[in-house]
Amino acid sequence: MSSSCSDSIDKKLEEGGPPLATLQPVNSVLPTLDEKDEDEAAKVVGFERNEYTEEEARAVRRKVDRRVIPILAAVFDKNSLTYSSVLQLPIKGEHYNLVSMAFYLGFMIFEIPTSAIAQRFPLAKYLGVNMALWATFLILHAASAKFGFFFAMRFLLGVFECCVSPILIAMISAWYPKHEQARRISVFYCMNGFAGMLGGLLAWATTFYTGKAVAHWRIFYFLMASLAFIVAACVLLFLPDSPATANFLTEQEKVVVLERVRDNQTGTRNKKWKAYQAKEAVLDPKTWLLLLLTSLSSVPNGGLATFSSILIKGFGFNTRQTLLLQIPNGAIAVVTTIGVCYLADRYAMRMLPILIAVIPTIVGAALMVALPHNKAASMVGILLAQTYGSSLALLYAWTTTNTGSSTKKSTVNAMFMVTFGLANILGTQIFQARDAPGYTPGKIVVLALFSFMLPTVFAMRWYTTYLNKQKARKLAALVEEKGWTEEDVRREAAKAAVLDLTDRENPFHSYIS
Repeated sequence: MSSSCSDSIDKKLEEGGPPLATLQPVNSVLPTLDEKDEDEAAKVVGFERNEYTEEEARAVRRKVDRRVIPILAAVFDKNSLTYSSVLQLPIKGEHYNLVSMAFYLGFMIFEIPTSAIAQRFPLAKYLGVNMALWATFLILHAASAKFGFFFAMRFLLGVFECCVSPILIAMISAWYPKHEQARRISVFYCMNGFAGMLGGLLAWATTFYTGKAVAHWRIFYFLMASLAFIVAACVLLFLPDSPATANFLTEQEKVVVLERVRDNQTGTRNKKWKAYQAKEAVLDPKTWLLLLLTSLSSVPNGGLATFSSILIKGFGFNTRQTLLLQIPNGAIAVVTTIGVCYLADRYAMRMLPILIAVIPTIVGAALMVALPHNKAASMVGILLAQTYGSSLALLYAWTTTNTGSSTKKSTVNAMFMVTFGLANILGTQIFQARDAPGYTPGKIVVLALFSFMLPTVFAMRWYTTYLNKQKARKLAALVEEKGWTEEDVRREAAKAAVLDLTDRENPFHSYIS
Protein backbone atom coordinates (compact mmCIF):
# COMPACT_ATOMS: atom_id res chain seq x y z
CA MET A 1 0.00 0.00 0.00
CA SER A 2 1.09 3.56 -0.63
CA SER A 3 1.35 5.95 2.28
CA SER A 4 -1.04 8.30 0.49
CA CYS A 5 -4.66 7.49 -0.15
CA SER A 6 -4.69 9.56 -3.33
CA ASP A 7 -1.63 7.78 -4.73
CA SER A 8 -3.25 4.45 -3.89
CA ILE A 9 -6.51 5.28 -5.62
CA ASP A 10 -4.78 6.76 -8.67
CA LYS A 11 -2.72 3.59 -9.02
CA LYS A 12 -5.85 1.44 -8.78
CA LEU A 13 -7.51 3.52 -11.49
CA GLU A 14 -4.51 3.15 -13.80
CA GLU A 15 -4.70 -0.61 -13.31
CA GLY A 16 -8.43 -0.68 -14.11
CA GLY A 17 -9.59 -0.56 -10.48
CA PRO A 18 -13.05 0.35 -9.18
CA PRO A 19 -14.78 3.56 -10.36
CA LEU A 20 -14.73 6.61 -8.13
CA ALA A 21 -17.81 7.39 -6.06
CA THR A 22 -19.56 10.75 -6.19
CA LEU A 23 -21.89 11.50 -3.32
CA GLN A 24 -22.31 15.04 -4.61
CA PRO A 25 -20.74 16.74 -7.61
CA VAL A 26 -17.40 16.36 -5.87
CA ASN A 27 -14.18 14.93 -7.30
CA SER A 28 -14.02 12.15 -4.68
CA VAL A 29 -10.99 9.97 -4.06
CA LEU A 30 -12.97 7.32 -2.19
CA PRO A 31 -14.02 4.03 -3.79
CA THR A 32 -17.53 2.68 -4.27
CA LEU A 33 -17.83 -0.54 -2.29
CA ASP A 34 -19.80 -3.66 -2.91
CA GLU A 35 -22.43 -4.11 -0.17
CA LYS A 36 -20.58 -7.08 1.34
CA ASP A 37 -17.45 -4.92 1.77
CA GLU A 38 -19.13 -2.11 3.66
CA ASP A 39 -18.41 -1.30 7.26
CA GLU A 40 -21.29 -2.44 9.48
CA ALA A 41 -22.08 1.18 10.40
CA ALA A 42 -22.68 2.12 6.76
CA LYS A 43 -25.84 0.00 6.73
CA VAL A 44 -27.30 2.06 9.60
CA VAL A 45 -26.06 5.63 9.06
CA GLY A 46 -25.15 5.68 5.37
CA PHE A 47 -22.33 7.73 3.85
CA GLU A 48 -23.58 11.20 4.76
CA ARG A 49 -23.76 12.66 8.24
CA ASN A 50 -26.97 12.48 10.23
CA GLU A 51 -27.80 15.36 12.53
CA TYR A 52 -28.32 14.90 16.27
CA THR A 53 -28.37 17.19 19.28
CA GLU A 54 -25.83 17.40 22.07
CA GLU A 55 -28.60 16.43 24.48
CA GLU A 56 -29.23 13.24 22.46
CA ALA A 57 -25.50 12.48 22.47
CA ARG A 58 -25.24 12.80 26.26
CA ALA A 59 -28.35 10.68 26.81
CA VAL A 60 -27.11 7.91 24.52
CA ARG A 61 -23.62 7.95 26.07
CA ARG A 62 -25.15 7.54 29.54
CA LYS A 63 -27.33 4.69 28.27
CA VAL A 64 -24.36 2.88 26.73
CA ASP A 65 -22.25 3.50 29.83
CA ARG A 66 -24.92 1.90 32.00
CA ARG A 67 -25.48 -1.12 29.77
CA VAL A 68 -22.15 -1.96 28.14
CA ILE A 69 -19.36 -0.78 30.44
CA PRO A 70 -20.41 -2.67 33.63
CA ILE A 71 -20.46 -5.96 31.71
CA LEU A 72 -17.10 -5.28 30.07
CA ALA A 73 -15.69 -4.32 33.47
CA ALA A 74 -16.83 -7.62 34.96
CA VAL A 75 -14.80 -9.53 32.36
CA PHE A 76 -11.63 -9.12 34.38
CA ASP A 77 -8.50 -11.25 34.42
CA LYS A 78 -8.49 -13.78 37.26
CA ASN A 79 -4.84 -14.32 38.21
CA SER A 80 -5.62 -17.12 40.63
CA LEU A 81 -2.21 -18.81 40.60
CA THR A 82 -0.40 -16.14 42.62
CA TYR A 83 -2.88 -16.59 45.51
CA SER A 84 -2.93 -20.37 45.43
CA SER A 85 0.89 -20.32 45.57
CA VAL A 86 0.72 -19.25 49.23
CA LEU A 87 -2.32 -21.43 50.03
CA GLN A 88 -0.30 -24.66 50.21
CA LEU A 89 -0.58 -25.47 46.49
CA PRO A 90 1.69 -28.56 46.24
CA ILE A 91 3.28 -27.39 42.96
CA LYS A 92 6.61 -25.71 43.79
CA GLY A 93 9.93 -24.68 42.28
CA GLU A 94 10.50 -25.27 38.58
CA HIS A 95 7.09 -26.93 38.20
CA TYR A 96 5.49 -23.71 39.47
CA ASN A 97 7.36 -21.72 36.81
CA LEU A 98 6.16 -24.14 34.15
CA VAL A 99 2.48 -24.06 35.12
CA SER A 100 2.77 -20.25 35.22
CA MET A 101 4.09 -20.41 31.67
CA ALA A 102 1.36 -22.81 30.50
CA PHE A 103 -1.35 -20.15 30.62
CA TYR A 104 0.60 -17.76 28.38
CA LEU A 105 1.59 -20.61 26.07
CA GLY A 106 -2.07 -21.38 25.34
CA PHE A 107 -2.76 -17.66 25.14
CA MET A 108 -0.01 -17.07 22.57
CA ILE A 109 -0.67 -20.10 20.34
CA PHE A 110 -4.41 -19.48 19.99
CA GLU A 111 -4.43 -15.67 19.82
CA ILE A 112 -4.25 -15.40 16.03
CA PRO A 113 -6.82 -18.19 15.34
CA THR A 114 -9.26 -16.78 17.88
CA SER A 115 -8.93 -13.24 16.44
CA ALA A 116 -9.69 -14.55 12.94
CA ILE A 117 -12.68 -16.54 14.22
CA ALA A 118 -14.03 -13.65 16.30
CA GLN A 119 -14.18 -11.38 13.23
CA ARG A 120 -16.71 -13.77 11.67
CA PHE A 121 -19.03 -14.27 14.66
CA PRO A 122 -21.15 -12.02 16.89
CA LEU A 123 -18.56 -10.64 19.31
CA ALA A 124 -20.54 -10.80 22.54
CA LYS A 125 -21.72 -14.36 21.90
CA TYR A 126 -18.21 -15.50 21.02
CA LEU A 127 -16.87 -13.83 24.17
CA GLY A 128 -19.58 -15.38 26.36
CA VAL A 129 -18.99 -18.92 25.09
CA ASN A 130 -15.24 -18.58 25.63
CA MET A 131 -15.83 -17.26 29.14
CA ALA A 132 -18.06 -20.20 30.01
CA LEU A 133 -15.33 -22.60 28.86
CA TRP A 134 -12.72 -20.56 30.70
CA ALA A 135 -14.78 -20.82 33.91
CA THR A 136 -15.13 -24.59 33.37
CA PHE A 137 -11.38 -25.12 33.19
CA LEU A 138 -10.83 -22.75 36.10
CA ILE A 139 -12.97 -24.87 38.41
CA LEU A 140 -11.30 -28.04 37.11
CA HIS A 141 -8.02 -26.72 38.55
CA ALA A 142 -9.34 -27.90 41.89
CA ALA A 143 -9.62 -31.51 40.69
CA SER A 144 -5.94 -32.39 40.97
CA ALA A 145 -2.59 -30.90 41.97
CA LYS A 146 -0.61 -33.26 39.76
CA PHE A 147 1.81 -31.30 37.61
CA GLY A 148 0.67 -32.67 34.21
CA PHE A 149 -3.03 -32.10 34.89
CA PHE A 150 -2.46 -28.63 36.33
CA PHE A 151 -0.28 -27.69 33.34
CA ALA A 152 -3.06 -28.79 30.95
CA MET A 153 -5.73 -26.80 32.84
CA ARG A 154 -3.56 -23.67 32.83
CA PHE A 155 -2.91 -24.11 29.09
CA LEU A 156 -6.65 -24.41 28.35
CA LEU A 157 -7.35 -21.40 30.53
CA GLY A 158 -5.05 -19.39 28.27
CA VAL A 159 -6.70 -20.80 25.12
CA PHE A 160 -10.13 -19.54 26.13
CA GLU A 161 -9.06 -16.28 27.76
CA CYS A 162 -6.96 -15.01 24.84
CA CYS A 163 -10.00 -13.59 23.02
CA VAL A 164 -10.98 -11.30 25.89
CA SER A 165 -8.74 -8.25 25.45
CA PRO A 166 -9.05 -8.00 21.62
CA ILE A 167 -12.85 -8.19 21.87
CA LEU A 168 -13.01 -5.61 24.65
CA ILE A 169 -10.75 -3.28 22.64
CA ALA A 170 -12.88 -3.76 19.51
CA MET A 171 -16.05 -3.01 21.45
CA ILE A 172 -14.70 0.18 23.00
CA SER A 173 -13.60 1.31 19.53
CA ALA A 174 -17.07 0.62 18.11
CA TRP A 175 -19.04 2.33 20.90
CA TYR A 176 -17.02 5.44 21.79
CA PRO A 177 -15.24 8.35 20.06
CA LYS A 178 -11.47 8.65 20.47
CA HIS A 179 -11.56 11.20 23.26
CA GLU A 180 -13.66 8.88 25.46
CA GLN A 181 -11.92 5.56 24.80
CA ALA A 182 -9.00 5.56 27.25
CA ARG A 183 -11.28 6.27 30.23
CA ARG A 184 -13.61 3.44 29.24
CA ILE A 185 -10.70 1.07 28.75
CA SER A 186 -9.47 2.10 32.21
CA VAL A 187 -12.81 1.03 33.72
CA PHE A 188 -12.48 -2.58 32.62
CA TYR A 189 -8.68 -2.72 32.88
CA CYS A 190 -8.62 -1.41 36.45
CA MET A 191 -10.77 -4.41 37.32
CA ASN A 192 -7.48 -6.30 37.36
CA GLY A 193 -6.70 -4.21 40.43
CA PHE A 194 -10.12 -4.86 41.95
CA ALA A 195 -9.68 -8.55 41.13
CA GLY A 196 -6.37 -8.43 42.99
CA MET A 197 -8.09 -6.91 46.00
CA LEU A 198 -11.01 -9.37 45.84
CA GLY A 199 -8.71 -12.32 45.22
CA GLY A 200 -6.56 -11.38 48.19
CA LEU A 201 -9.63 -11.12 50.43
CA LEU A 202 -11.13 -14.41 49.23
CA ALA A 203 -7.81 -16.21 49.60
CA TRP A 204 -7.36 -14.69 53.08
CA ALA A 205 -10.88 -15.81 54.06
CA THR A 206 -10.17 -19.41 53.02
CA THR A 207 -7.32 -19.60 55.56
CA PHE A 208 -9.90 -19.53 58.37
CA TYR A 209 -11.30 -22.87 57.25
CA THR A 210 -9.80 -25.37 59.70
CA GLY A 211 -11.26 -28.57 58.30
CA LYS A 212 -9.23 -31.21 56.48
CA ALA A 213 -11.75 -32.27 53.82
CA VAL A 214 -10.82 -29.63 51.23
CA ALA A 215 -7.50 -27.82 50.81
CA HIS A 216 -7.51 -24.03 50.97
CA TRP A 217 -6.28 -23.65 47.40
CA ARG A 218 -9.15 -25.84 46.12
CA ILE A 219 -11.74 -23.70 47.91
CA PHE A 220 -10.22 -20.62 46.29
CA TYR A 221 -10.62 -22.09 42.80
CA PHE A 222 -14.26 -22.99 43.55
CA LEU A 223 -14.97 -19.36 44.50
CA MET A 224 -13.21 -17.77 41.54
CA ALA A 225 -14.78 -20.14 39.00
CA SER A 226 -18.26 -19.46 40.39
CA LEU A 227 -17.77 -15.74 39.79
CA ALA A 228 -16.54 -16.47 36.25
CA PHE A 229 -19.67 -18.52 35.44
CA ILE A 230 -21.91 -15.65 36.62
CA VAL A 231 -20.06 -13.14 34.43
CA ALA A 232 -20.21 -15.48 31.41
CA ALA A 233 -23.98 -15.72 31.79
CA CYS A 234 -24.30 -11.92 31.95
CA VAL A 235 -22.21 -11.53 28.80
CA LEU A 236 -24.33 -14.05 26.87
CA LEU A 237 -27.64 -12.60 28.04
CA PHE A 238 -27.08 -8.86 28.20
CA LEU A 239 -24.02 -7.69 26.22
CA PRO A 240 -24.88 -6.46 22.68
CA ASP A 241 -22.65 -7.54 19.81
CA SER A 242 -22.36 -4.05 18.29
CA PRO A 243 -24.15 -0.67 18.16
CA ALA A 244 -25.76 -1.63 14.84
CA THR A 245 -27.45 -4.69 16.36
CA ALA A 246 -28.05 -3.49 19.95
CA ASN A 247 -31.68 -4.19 20.82
CA PHE A 248 -31.61 -1.89 23.87
CA LEU A 249 -31.20 1.11 21.54
CA THR A 250 -33.87 2.68 19.35
CA GLU A 251 -33.08 3.18 15.65
CA GLN A 252 -32.35 6.86 16.27
CA GLU A 253 -30.11 6.02 19.23
CA LYS A 254 -28.12 3.59 17.04
CA VAL A 255 -27.60 6.42 14.56
CA VAL A 256 -26.39 8.72 17.34
CA VAL A 257 -23.91 6.14 18.67
CA LEU A 258 -22.49 5.51 15.20
CA GLU A 259 -22.36 9.18 14.28
CA ARG A 260 -20.41 9.85 17.48
CA VAL A 261 -17.72 7.36 16.38
CA ARG A 262 -17.68 8.42 12.73
CA ASP A 263 -14.88 10.94 13.32
CA ASN A 264 -12.64 8.19 14.73
CA GLN A 265 -12.00 7.33 11.07
CA THR A 266 -11.16 3.76 12.13
CA GLY A 267 -14.44 2.03 11.15
CA THR A 268 -16.66 -0.11 13.36
CA ARG A 269 -16.90 -3.69 12.09
CA ASN A 270 -16.59 -5.59 8.82
CA LYS A 271 -16.72 -9.40 8.66
CA LYS A 272 -14.73 -9.74 5.44
CA TRP A 273 -11.01 -10.54 5.80
CA LYS A 274 -8.89 -8.29 3.56
CA ALA A 275 -5.36 -9.55 2.92
CA TYR A 276 -3.91 -6.18 1.93
CA GLN A 277 -4.96 -4.70 5.27
CA ALA A 278 -3.25 -7.55 7.13
CA LYS A 279 -0.11 -6.97 5.06
CA GLU A 280 -0.17 -3.27 5.90
CA ALA A 281 -0.43 -4.12 9.60
CA VAL A 282 2.65 -6.38 9.43
CA LEU A 283 4.73 -3.85 7.47
CA ASP A 284 3.72 -0.78 9.51
CA PRO A 285 6.63 0.52 11.67
CA LYS A 286 4.09 1.65 14.28
CA THR A 287 3.10 -1.97 14.79
CA TRP A 288 6.66 -2.95 15.65
CA LEU A 289 7.15 -0.03 18.03
CA LEU A 290 3.91 -1.12 19.71
CA LEU A 291 5.20 -4.70 19.99
CA LEU A 292 8.49 -3.48 21.47
CA LEU A 293 6.63 -1.47 24.12
CA THR A 294 4.41 -4.49 24.79
CA SER A 295 7.42 -6.75 25.27
CA LEU A 296 9.21 -4.33 27.59
CA SER A 297 6.18 -4.09 29.87
CA SER A 298 4.92 -7.68 29.58
CA VAL A 299 8.10 -9.62 30.42
CA PRO A 300 8.13 -7.98 33.89
CA ASN A 301 4.36 -8.48 34.09
CA GLY A 302 4.76 -12.23 33.64
CA GLY A 303 7.06 -12.30 36.64
CA LEU A 304 5.36 -9.79 38.94
CA ALA A 305 1.79 -11.01 38.30
CA THR A 306 2.69 -14.62 39.12
CA PHE A 307 5.30 -14.12 41.82
CA SER A 308 4.04 -11.05 43.70
CA SER A 309 2.70 -13.13 46.61
CA ILE A 310 5.92 -15.16 46.80
CA LEU A 311 8.01 -11.96 46.72
CA ILE A 312 5.93 -10.38 49.50
CA LYS A 313 6.12 -13.51 51.62
CA GLY A 314 9.90 -13.47 51.05
CA PHE A 315 10.04 -10.09 52.80
CA GLY A 316 9.18 -11.92 56.04
CA PHE A 317 5.37 -11.81 56.14
CA ASN A 318 3.20 -14.80 57.05
CA THR A 319 0.51 -16.22 54.73
CA ARG A 320 -2.41 -14.13 55.97
CA GLN A 321 -0.35 -10.93 55.96
CA THR A 322 0.86 -11.71 52.45
CA LEU A 323 -2.67 -12.15 51.16
CA LEU A 324 -3.94 -8.96 52.83
CA LEU A 325 -1.03 -7.01 51.33
CA GLN A 326 -2.43 -7.81 47.89
CA ILE A 327 -5.21 -5.31 48.69
CA PRO A 328 -3.03 -2.15 48.61
CA ASN A 329 -1.31 -3.60 45.52
CA GLY A 330 -4.69 -3.76 43.78
CA ALA A 331 -5.75 -0.34 45.06
CA ILE A 332 -2.62 1.31 43.62
CA ALA A 333 -3.24 -0.37 40.26
CA VAL A 334 -6.85 0.89 40.23
CA VAL A 335 -6.03 4.50 41.13
CA THR A 336 -3.12 4.70 38.69
CA THR A 337 -5.09 3.21 35.80
CA ILE A 338 -8.05 5.55 36.23
CA GLY A 339 -5.76 8.56 36.68
CA VAL A 340 -3.47 8.11 33.68
CA CYS A 341 -6.31 7.08 31.37
CA TYR A 342 -8.24 10.20 32.36
CA LEU A 343 -5.19 12.30 31.46
CA ALA A 344 -4.84 10.39 28.19
CA ASP A 345 -8.36 11.36 27.10
CA ARG A 346 -8.37 14.83 28.67
CA TYR A 347 -5.24 15.92 26.81
CA ALA A 348 -5.54 13.63 23.73
CA MET A 349 -2.28 11.82 24.50
CA ARG A 350 -1.21 8.20 24.83
CA MET A 351 2.57 8.03 25.19
CA LEU A 352 3.28 10.67 27.85
CA PRO A 353 0.76 9.16 30.32
CA ILE A 354 2.64 5.86 29.88
CA LEU A 355 5.71 7.64 31.28
CA ILE A 356 3.67 8.71 34.31
CA ALA A 357 2.66 5.06 34.83
CA VAL A 358 6.12 3.55 34.37
CA ILE A 359 8.41 5.95 36.30
CA PRO A 360 7.10 4.90 39.77
CA THR A 361 7.61 1.26 38.75
CA ILE A 362 11.23 2.02 37.87
CA VAL A 363 11.70 3.67 41.27
CA GLY A 364 10.06 0.68 42.99
CA ALA A 365 12.22 -1.84 41.14
CA ALA A 366 15.33 0.19 42.02
CA LEU A 367 14.37 0.07 45.70
CA MET A 368 13.94 -3.71 45.58
CA VAL A 369 17.32 -4.14 43.87
CA ALA A 370 19.25 -1.66 46.02
CA LEU A 371 17.75 -2.56 49.42
CA PRO A 372 16.84 -6.27 49.27
CA HIS A 373 17.28 -6.79 53.04
CA ASN A 374 15.25 -3.75 54.08
CA LYS A 375 11.72 -5.04 54.66
CA ALA A 376 10.06 -1.60 54.56
CA ALA A 377 11.94 -0.41 51.46
CA SER A 378 11.23 -3.68 49.64
CA MET A 379 7.53 -3.46 50.43
CA VAL A 380 7.38 0.17 49.28
CA GLY A 381 9.20 -0.93 46.14
CA ILE A 382 6.70 -3.65 45.24
CA LEU A 383 3.79 -1.27 45.94
CA LEU A 384 5.26 1.37 43.63
CA ALA A 385 5.87 -1.31 41.01
CA GLN A 386 2.10 -1.86 40.64
CA THR A 387 1.68 1.36 38.64
CA TYR A 388 3.02 -0.26 35.46
CA GLY A 389 -0.26 -2.07 34.78
CA SER A 390 -1.89 1.13 33.55
CA SER A 391 0.74 1.36 30.79
CA LEU A 392 -0.78 -1.81 29.31
CA ALA A 393 -4.23 -0.18 29.40
CA LEU A 394 -2.82 2.80 27.51
CA LEU A 395 -1.25 0.52 24.90
CA TYR A 396 -4.74 -0.97 24.38
CA ALA A 397 -6.09 2.58 24.02
CA TRP A 398 -3.30 3.49 21.58
CA THR A 399 -4.19 0.50 19.40
CA THR A 400 -7.89 1.36 19.43
CA THR A 401 -7.46 4.98 18.37
CA ASN A 402 -4.59 4.63 15.91
CA THR A 403 -5.50 1.57 13.82
CA GLY A 404 -8.08 1.77 11.03
CA SER A 405 -10.15 -0.97 9.31
CA SER A 406 -11.44 -4.23 10.74
CA THR A 407 -8.80 -6.54 9.30
CA LYS A 408 -5.88 -4.29 10.21
CA LYS A 409 -7.25 -3.86 13.74
CA SER A 410 -7.71 -7.62 14.08
CA THR A 411 -4.19 -8.26 12.79
CA VAL A 412 -2.54 -5.64 15.01
CA ASN A 413 -4.52 -6.82 18.03
CA ALA A 414 -3.53 -10.43 17.33
CA MET A 415 0.16 -9.51 16.98
CA PHE A 416 -0.14 -7.38 20.11
CA MET A 417 -1.65 -10.19 22.15
CA VAL A 418 0.73 -12.86 20.79
CA THR A 419 3.62 -10.63 21.82
CA PHE A 420 1.96 -10.15 25.20
CA GLY A 421 1.68 -13.92 25.61
CA LEU A 422 5.24 -14.67 24.49
CA ALA A 423 6.67 -11.89 26.68
CA ASN A 424 4.74 -13.18 29.69
CA ILE A 425 6.06 -16.70 29.01
CA LEU A 426 9.58 -15.30 29.27
CA GLY A 427 8.51 -13.34 32.33
CA THR A 428 7.47 -16.44 34.24
CA GLN A 429 11.11 -17.58 34.08
CA ILE A 430 12.83 -14.44 35.44
CA PHE A 431 12.19 -15.37 39.09
CA GLN A 432 13.91 -18.72 39.64
CA ALA A 433 13.65 -20.86 42.78
CA ARG A 434 17.44 -20.98 43.06
CA ASP A 435 17.44 -17.18 43.59
CA ALA A 436 15.05 -17.31 46.56
CA PRO A 437 14.32 -15.52 48.81
CA GLY A 438 15.79 -12.31 47.36
CA TYR A 439 15.24 -13.04 43.65
CA THR A 440 17.74 -10.28 42.82
CA PRO A 441 18.40 -11.30 39.16
CA GLY A 442 14.67 -11.13 38.42
CA LYS A 443 14.35 -7.71 40.04
CA ILE A 444 17.26 -6.43 37.93
CA VAL A 445 15.51 -7.66 34.76
CA VAL A 446 12.34 -5.78 35.80
CA LEU A 447 14.33 -2.59 36.41
CA ALA A 448 16.23 -2.80 33.11
CA LEU A 449 13.21 -3.49 30.88
CA PHE A 450 11.04 -0.76 32.35
CA SER A 451 13.93 1.69 32.08
CA PHE A 452 14.29 0.93 28.37
CA MET A 453 10.59 1.74 27.90
CA LEU A 454 11.35 5.45 28.38
CA PRO A 455 13.27 6.08 25.11
CA THR A 456 10.89 3.76 23.24
CA VAL A 457 7.90 5.83 24.36
CA PHE A 458 9.56 8.99 23.03
CA ALA A 459 10.34 7.22 19.74
CA MET A 460 6.68 6.25 19.26
CA ARG A 461 5.50 9.77 20.10
CA TRP A 462 7.97 11.32 17.63
CA TYR A 463 7.02 8.91 14.84
CA THR A 464 3.25 9.39 15.11
CA THR A 465 3.70 13.17 15.31
CA TYR A 466 5.80 12.99 12.14
CA LEU A 467 3.10 10.91 10.40
CA ASN A 468 0.42 13.45 11.34
CA LYS A 469 2.45 16.26 9.77
CA GLN A 470 2.88 14.19 6.61
CA LYS A 471 -0.84 13.45 6.47
CA ALA A 472 -1.74 17.11 6.99
CA ARG A 473 0.48 18.17 4.07
CA LYS A 474 -0.93 15.48 1.77
CA LEU A 475 -4.52 16.30 2.68
CA ALA A 476 -3.91 19.99 2.03
CA ALA A 477 -2.42 19.14 -1.38
CA LEU A 478 -5.39 16.85 -2.12
CA VAL A 479 -7.90 19.56 -1.22
CA GLU A 480 -6.13 22.03 -3.49
CA GLU A 481 -5.86 19.50 -6.34
CA LYS A 482 -9.55 18.54 -6.20
CA GLY A 483 -10.80 22.05 -5.54
CA TRP A 484 -12.78 20.96 -2.49
CA THR A 485 -14.71 23.40 -0.32
CA GLU A 486 -14.97 22.93 3.45
CA GLU A 487 -18.33 21.27 2.92
CA ASP A 488 -16.78 18.89 0.38
CA VAL A 489 -14.09 17.91 2.88
CA ARG A 490 -16.73 17.21 5.53
CA ARG A 491 -18.70 15.04 3.09
CA GLU A 492 -15.63 13.05 2.05
CA ALA A 493 -14.52 12.57 5.66
CA ALA A 494 -18.01 11.36 6.62
CA LYS A 495 -17.93 8.78 3.83
CA ALA A 496 -14.36 7.67 4.57
CA ALA A 497 -15.33 6.92 8.17
CA VAL A 498 -17.58 4.02 7.14
CA LEU A 499 -15.59 2.57 4.23
CA ASP A 500 -13.44 0.21 6.32
CA LEU A 501 -10.23 2.00 5.27
CA THR A 502 -6.91 1.52 7.05
CA ASP A 503 -5.40 4.44 8.94
CA ARG A 504 -2.72 4.75 6.26
CA GLU A 505 -5.05 4.85 3.23
CA ASN A 506 -7.65 7.09 4.90
CA PRO A 507 -6.53 10.71 4.26
CA PHE A 508 -8.78 12.01 7.05
CA HIS A 509 -7.41 9.80 9.83
CA SER A 510 -5.01 11.36 12.35
CA TYR A 511 -2.99 9.68 15.09
CA ILE A 512 -3.12 10.35 18.82
CA SER A 513 0.46 10.48 20.05
